[in-house]
Amino acid sequence: RVATEFPNAQIEVITPANEHERGCQVSLLAGPRGKELFNALHAKDVLTDWREPNVIRFAPVPLYNRFEEVFEVYEVMHGILAEG
Repeated sequence: RVATEFPNAQIEVITPANEHERGCQVSLLAGPRGKELFNALHAKDVLTDWREPNVIRFAPVPLYNRFEEVFEVYEVMHGILAEG
């Protein structure tokens, strides 16, 4: 599933669609500027995991993370990608 909101960023959600296969993670195929996005997220205190060659993994845990926190991460990522 391509993240259509960010067409220039070449981001694709690669988390399995089947809820029984995905666990508590969201994986993004982050395109050629993936490491740059990863570093920018960390600079803004968004902790993610980097997997070569260009995958960023988020791990929101329903028992610990509120919807507002997940949305804040989206807003941070949106801001980074809007810059450019």
